[in-house]
Amino acid sequence: MTRALTTLALLASTAASAVEVVEISAPIFPKVLVLYAGEGSNYPVSQAAREQLAADSALTYATLLTTCAALPQYSALALQTPTAPVLSALQLNTNYQVVAQCSYEQYTAKPYWIPQLVNDVDICESQLGQEWHLLAESDLATFTNADYVFFQNTLTEASNANNNTTFWGSFYFGLKVFLRAADGSIKAGDLAPGVAQRVSTLTYPQGLGPLHHYEGGLALRCIRRTQVP
Repeated sequence: MTRALTTLALLASTAASAVEVVEISAPIFPKVLVLYAGEGSNYPVSQAAREQLAADSALTYATLLTTCAALPQYSALALQTPTAPVLSALQLNTNYQVVAQCSYEQYTAKPYWIPQLVNDVDICESQLGQEWHLLAESDLATFTNADYVFFQNTLTEASNANNNTTFWGSFYFGLKVFLRAADGSIKAGDLAPGVAQRVSTLTYPQGLGPLHHYEGGLALRCIRRTQVP
């Protein structure tokens, strides 16, 4: 199995009769001040309005990386170019920290999506392309423990380069995710190795439910599977 880390995704290849490349995206964060306007009793009635709320709220890593790099206070960001060397672990770490900081300072972004919106709108497809979809319970079942170790170690290596353990990277790049469960509902998944419970039901404070933003620290990550001849 071959693996590599890019600025946007974790890649894993498995060899059988064909090779499948599995990519897991960086999180898509919502602009919560936009998102909150559509929660609870204000949750959109029409599908078109739900899709608009998701589109207006969503911030992809690629978008943040370029828009934040254009601002002088985030000049530490390193952009990958066709002629530049592959980004080092330290550069990736810096990007993770600074993108997370910028996402909060400029857009009030937090990992607080509305679960019902995650269920009703394919945010992955609309933001990243039709080959991308929300991670599913069936996807997690295909990963080995070595894969989960890789997910953790790769992000840990990047976020801890030169013993840098500042808040922003861990805030943005967690391993707990929104998940499409086998029964079709939205649940929580865990990409860390060796966990006793990989899939769990969302729990809400009293009086709240799936129409309200969820403060459980779940990242909205997407998956793309590509068969390589």
